Amino acid sequence: MRYLHVASIAVAVAALLTFGPDAQASGTPITSCGQTVTTSAVLTKDLFCKGSPGIVVGASGITIDLRGFTIRGDQTLNDDGVDDTGGFDGLAVKDGFVRNFSRGIQAENADGVRVTNVVVSGNFSDGILVEGNAAQITSSSTAADGNGGIRIDGDFAQIKSSTVFDDIVVVGADARVTSSTSTGGVFGIDVVGGFAQIKSSTASGNFDGIRVRGDAPTVTSSTVSGNKDDGMDIEGDGAVVRSSSASDNSGVGIFVSGNSASLTGNQATLNGFLNYASDLSGLGIDVSFTSIAPVGTNTALANDDPAECSPASLC
Repeated sequence: MRYLHVASIAVAVAALLTFGPDAQASGTPITSCGQTVTTSAVLTKDLFCKGSPGIVVGASGITIDLRGFTIRGDQTLNDDGVDDTGGFDGLAVKDGFVRNFSRGIQAENADGVRVTNVVVSGNFSDGILVEGNAAQITSSSTAADGNGGIRIDGDFAQIKSSTVFDDIVVVGADARVTSSTSTGGVFGIDVVGGFAQIKSSTASGNFDGIRVRGDAPTVTSSTVSGNKDDGMDIEGDGAVVRSSSASDNSGVGIFVSGNSASLTGNQATLNGFLNYASDLSGLGIDVSFTSIAPVGTNTALANDDPAECSPASLC
């Protein structure tokens, strides 16, 4: 369980999102906890769900419009805020707050799940957990969830313009993380699967900032700072890291393990000072390879290891 200042985080994430009246909103009214919806549905008021799930999904292709209201639980085990454990595809959840359940939003074996403009917080386990392909999380936030912020198990996941006070974890190929932020987690933005793309994103105050396991990942225009170990830790052949910044990480600023890496236009400064001490071992950029050397030109300054980069040709 992560120990965070919940009140201050709640203010921060609420400020990220705005809700307005939607004159076009229509559908089955959601008026009570544990209600199963089989058509598109609209929350009509705040709900406190003691010992009960919030909303249960009972059909594919439906939209749940929270309309700026809050569904709140009491962290009872297996009672989720939005429960799609029946495996219904094409669920959309939008515009509201989900807090204090076992999991905030959970979908199992469900493809095409979309979460838009939702604040998820204070849940016992995960904030948002989706098991299925083509999930999309957009303009949403999670905070103070016990197990993690956003977790997606499935290919073609997309996370856009979202803020997570914990980890963003994707297990699956062709993941896209764009304009999103991870703070205060373990692996920050953590992707396992080939062809990942991480763009214009920020990871700070985690253990690792951005961690990728899989061939041909691309990290562009992203920032990693103040992480307790490496800023970026990328494992896989054909990695591309471009126009990104790594600063004040306790380990290596940018570490890549794999052949045929390309690192261009990156900046790495003040990395490698574990507990603000110097042992002359923290590089700004470090690439480990077995056969094909990395290429590219970067800037590395004032890192703990005076060599700054390995191979030296990278800076």
